[in-house]
Amino acid sequence: MNNGIYTYSYNFNYRDKAISPGSSRITLVGTAHVSNKSVALVNEVIDREKPDIVAIELCRGRYKALKGEEEVKEINIKDLLSEGKLYYFLLHWLLSYVQKKIGADTGVKPGAEMLSAIEKAERTGARVALIDRDIQVTLARFWNRMSFFEKLKLFGSLAAATVGFGTKDINIDTVTQEDVVTQLVSELRKMAPSAASVLLDERDAFMAKNLLDISKEGTVVAVVGAGHRQGIQRYLDAPETLPPIGDLMTLPKKRFSWFKAVIVAFLAMIVGLIALLVFSGGVSLSTLLTALLYLFITQGILSAIGVLIVRGHPLSALTAFSLAWFGFLHPFLAVGWLAGIVEAHLRPPTTEDFNNIMKDDYIFSWDEIPGKDNSRLIEFMAKNYGEDWVKAAKIEKTDDSITIFDEKNLISLKLNEQEVSGEFGPEKVYQITVVSDDRVLDNELTVEEKNGKLKIYRVKSMKELMNNKLIRILLVATLANIGSIIGTFVAIPLMVNYLGIPNPLDILKTALDTGLSAIKNIF
Repeated sequence: MNNGIYTYSYNFNYRDKAISPGSSRITLVGTAHVSNKSVALVNEVIDREKPDIVAIELCRGRYKALKGEEEVKEINIKDLLSEGKLYYFLLHWLLSYVQKKIGADTGVKPGAEMLSAIEKAERTGARVALIDRDIQVTLARFWNRMSFFEKLKLFGSLAAATVGFGTKDINIDTVTQEDVVTQLVSELRKMAPSAASVLLDERDAFMAKNLLDISKEGTVVAVVGAGHRQGIQRYLDAPETLPPIGDLMTLPKKRFSWFKAVIVAFLAMIVGLIALLVFSGGVSLSTLLTALLYLFITQGILSAIGVLIVRGHPLSALTAFSLAWFGFLHPFLAVGWLAGIVEAHLRPPTTEDFNNIMKDDYIFSWDEIPGKDNSRLIEFMAKNYGEDWVKAAKIEKTDDSITIFDEKNLISLKLNEQEVSGEFGPEKVYQITVVSDDRVLDNELTVEEKNGKLKIYRVKSMKELMNNKLIRILLVATLANIGSIIGTFVAIPLMVNYLGIPNPLDILKTALDTGLSAIKNIF
């Protein structure tokens, strides 16, 4: 069990009277999506089991993206910003980016084991079955189910992970081990239980149901992430516990949010207190207007700062500054999308921005050095490491290194080739490290073998991603919203202090007493 492989045999007569007597076999392989050993394990199991069907933890959209067949369509920016899609589009991008960064650290592109399983199935004549739920449905349910605090924690964790803050070293090859998976899943459930329910439990049920259905047609090897292995196993052991699959494909109605209700009530109380102060003569109208001006300026400054942090256009920042005060009327009103619209108008994204939003940078082919890719390599070295001397340098290559040098300088790209042993022979995996004078310049290059040639890629840095106009528009809208919300909660205590309100609860009590007295007098 510790090797991440589970095998089940079923007789389906009890489930479907139309099925003739017989049994079907499912071999479940749990993998890490960025692990060298997982790639070898998948090939090993498919070679051994010789299945009729290879089932993959992918939906149609993710399958096309992994195969490079996805047709990139330009996005309507206005619809994206105004129809509530902004945050789960941004979430999808952040999740993909973090996974790519992990893949760069291990030298394996995310989803390499899935691609390997697909290619192995195609070579052996097995049918490929896509068993996961559509990613758009998952993201929509994921976002709708999470509470405000869960969203806040998740975005904070992902944003920190993109810059490497608060990360821990984990041996990726241990991620398929049962105790490690249990710990990681437990951490997710603690941080965001609603997210865990959608990302894990619902998809476990969806994939288990698909596995049971397709296994009626032959033997199956199922390649799934290690975090899904135990959940799918439970449903395969007890199919009668599967929930109605139709319920997992619909968008849940938005729940009543007590948090939002409390915030709105709190703001209503503040507005009521201010009105009471004015009508009771506690403060003058000019004093009140000055206090509100402080409030609006605080909100505007924080909202504009959010735009400028991601290098938004000055007019986008001015828009955020001018409209942030709407956040006082409703702290969850998405005022930032207007700043995003202005950014899109002033700096419209190009087709290249849309096409490259999820793509790594292709640098060069190892097999074309020295040769036609010399210029690509030199351009990359000069641009990314500030080494202008390489433009006139010489290039030498051995089987496991490329050296760029002149009389005073030297940089080496070292190709680390590993063999992961499997029952049916070794599997090769590669990683590249860029070194200058024993100083590591870069170890986040990824290597992909295509048609017998090694292609070298690099995950874009956050600074480079800021040059993508579509990403910048999304971040302008998001941070303008966040700045407005923060500004509301920063400014209200300052405004209360400026107005000289000693204890808002005392004033509220006085207002209630006055109101009750008035009602009694009427009756």
